[in-house]
This record gives sequence, C-alpha cells and structure tokens, in this order.
Amino acid sequence: MFAQKRLVKLDVLIPSSFSHESHHPIEKIIRIGSIARYLAASRVDTLIIYPEELDSPQKDNAEYIRLVMDYLNTAPYLRRKIYPLTSRLKYVGVLPPLNIPTHPEREDLEVEHYREGLVISSNKKSIIYAGLKKMLRTDKKFKKGARVIVRVIPSQDKMRFKLYSKKKSKIYSGFRTAVVLQRLDEIIKDYDVKIATSRLGVDIRDIWMELEEKIKKAKKICIVFGSAKRGLKEIAELHRFDYEKTFNYIINTFPNQAVRTIRTEEAIAYTLSILNLIKF
Repeated sequence: MFAQKRLVKLDVLIPSSFSHESHHPIEKIIRIGSIARYLAASRVDTLIIYPEELDSPQKDNAEYIRLVMDYLNTAPYLRRKIYPLTSRLKYVGVLPPLNIPTHPEREDLEVEHYREGLVISSNKKSIIYAGLKKMLRTDKKFKKGARVIVRVIPSQDKMRFKLYSKKKSKIYSGFRTAVVLQRLDEIIKDYDVKIATSRLGVDIRDIWMELEEKIKKAKKICIVFGSAKRGLKEIAELHRFDYEKTFNYIINTFPNQAVRTIRTEEAIAYTLSILNLIKF
C-alpha cells in the first residue's frame, strides 16, 4: 500500500528565524531534518517560511532551510545530478532519509514500486533518469529538468513503466518548500481553515468535534507556528494585524505541559500527529 496525497491541501508555516539560535551547524541541520520527517509523515503539501520580523527577515537562514528541505525531498540517486558539492550541505549525511513512497531503498524490478525521475533531455522523446540501469524513454513531453513520478510494473519479458507528472500523480511524493517574505496575514488569507498554535490557545479537546467538521469540509488548511523568541500573538503585533480575527482557531495541542517552553519542531510533531487522526 503506497501512501497517497491528501485530498485537502495541508500547509505548514514556520518563521524564518527557525534554528537560527542553534549553536552548532550539526544541531541546526538535525532540527531542520526532524521537521522534514514530521511533515513527510503527515503528507504535508507545502512548508512556507515566513518572516518573523518584516524589517529583518533573515532571508539567508530561510534559504538554508529551503535548501536542506529540497535536498531531503529529492530521491537519493538524483541528488548528485541536482545539487553540486557545497559547504552548505556539509552535514546532510547525519540526517535520516524521508523514506517516502517515491524514494525506493534499492532497484527492485520484481516488485511494483514508485520512484522519482529527472528529465535530462526533451526533444522528440523525453529521456528520464530514475536511478535504474538504463534511461527511460517516452513520447510524453516533459520539460527538461522536471521531476516526474515513475511507476515500475513487474513483467516477465521486460520492464514496464508508467510516467506521471508530480501534479497528476496520486502518490505522495514529498512536500515543497517556499520562502514568502510577506506579512503573515497576507500569506494565509486564502485558506479555508487557518490554525494558529499557542500555549495560550484553547485546549484542542474542547473544540475537537467542531475542528474535525471544519477540516473535513475544507479544501485548503494552514497551520502556523511561532518562534523560539516570540509566540504568534507577538509576531502578529509586529506584522500589525489582529491575531484573533485572522485565525479561525488558536489552539493548544499539548495542554498541561511540564516544560517551560516547547520547541517549534516539537510543536509541529505534536500538532500534526493529533490532526492526522482526522481523515482528510
């Protein structure tokens, strides 16, 4: 059974300052990698990185997070073809793989599976590298450099395969990451359900039935997290918008916490694991 995409668009937003306070680059990248695992396990569509402070958006830090996230969402056999050796990716080897359906562990042509492919040439035919012993050729026209999904189908006489664009494939193939340096309320204005997470929010158990009903009816949902330095209410004040009017729900997904503060990556894990109980 291969995990499929959600029928509803689910996006997560974190501030551009995330992990900036980490004292060592290995600690920093491990924190980023842990979020990648939580997002992939929960079949999130997009990770959006928003500026904590509009006049100091920490763009370099945001771009580093995006680089690591994009790297992890790329099938291991494609990484050398897409990412040049760079000091910014020096410690990615310490991170666990995402192990999503399109990242097979080995070339096993006797078992039906999915894998990610890279279009390396597109003329009369598209030529695709997918980590197999030979290139794949198809009459379908894909843009050079595009990433596609390959369905490998076992056959006695020869290898059979089908190709899908990432947009048309029903199989979950990871999340994309975007850096959007705008006011937070502007970024989330078009979502059907806008959820803020906060220690000061409503106990999720008190609104569970209502929240479940709203999520099941929605087409686009976003979950927003604050930073180590500021909660979302403080960030809303910096961005000059009404915190309570902007979000549909301000919830506490880990009530009665015994620790002074909960890290952003921990809050993401708790929140997504709870909402994953809802079928959407």
